[in-house]
Amino acid sequence: MIKRHRLFMVIGLTLAALLALTLSSCSSGEDKNFLERMFDLESRSMKNAPPSSVEELKAAINQYRAEVERTVSAMERQAGYWRLLAVRLMEQGLFGDAYEAALKALRYYPDNSGLYYVAGLSASFLSRSASAELGGGAASREAWLRAAEGAYLESIDLNDRNTRSLYALAVLYSFELENYEAAVVMAQRFLAISTRDADGFLLLGRSLYGAGRLQEAVDAYDSAIRFTTIEEKKKQASDNKKQILDELYGS
Repeated sequence: MIKRHRLFMVIGLTLAALLALTLSSCSSGEDKNFLERMFDLESRSMKNAPPSSVEELKAAINQYRAEVERTVSAMERQAGYWRLLAVRLMEQGLFGDAYEAALKALRYYPDNSGLYYVAGLSASFLSRSASAELGGGAASREAWLRAAEGAYLESIDLNDRNTRSLYALAVLYSFELENYEAAVVMAQRFLAISTRDADGFLLLGRSLYGAGRLQEAVDAYDSAIRFTTIEEKKKQASDNKKQILDELYGS
């Protein structure tokens, strides 16, 4: 009896799903009769009564299977379009449109780590434009920063080796939210994967300094000097290291 009841529930749900497709083609007398039969089957299933004709139900499914497949194929193309558009817009620096496109794409791909990164980076940049709003936009800026944080965290939760999201979240914590301990954690997670990344060590050094961990910051800057071949970065790390050493041991 339980299995039979579940069967009728499934039949009812199937008919409800097919109804929207059916309504668009009910202009002819044949379609009208078909629709009436469908309603009859649904009515019977709601009352736990056996369908008047299983053959009719099978015929209905076969009739609309091709239409369902076409719809699914169209939705897959649309999903791919929004995902690609979000990435391209972000690359062009059009962060407002990129954010909106990423949200649309996430409706189709809610477990895509890369899309959350796009949304997070776009939200982070949009926080900067909040200062141009009436009243200074403090509340708007905070909302965008929290949106960015949430997107990055979701990205990392889905893929804990997404180095772009790890680095971006460390930057957000260190430069925008001034949560230096959290920035240290994310920078260290990034460097556990990208072990020779000079930018990562520069970011770690800044975050450790902000957290009051001065000797560790010196060590991070030493690593940045060791792993970069770019003179500008070497100088930046050396200058920062000297400043910290002066604070630690200067007169």
